[in-house]
Amino acid sequence: MAKAERTTVEKTVTEKKKVPGITLTLSQEEADVLMALVGNVTGDSYASPRKHTDAVYTALSRAGVTTYGKPYIKQMSGNLRWLIEPKTPSYRI
Repeated sequence: MAKAERTTVEKTVTEKKKVPGITLTLSQEEADVLMALVGNVTGDSYASPRKHTDAVYTALSRAGVTTYGKPYIKQMSGNLRWLIEPKTPSYRI
């Protein structure tokens, strides 16, 4: 007599799919400034949008962009911090 039993099996799946992308052309100075900006963003690098700013920084670095010896960092004031969750709206008037 045949018998069948439903179970769950773990399996690694490699999927290839098309996702929208953006190609951005920058001058050297624009790339330097963008790298300075995204390199100074704080917050959780895994659970917040900071993971994207880190990815932009890494891509610029691999393209040969550097801010070493350039004044951009010294010209910045304030900071940008990504939160894990969006701020709740304030109901104060």
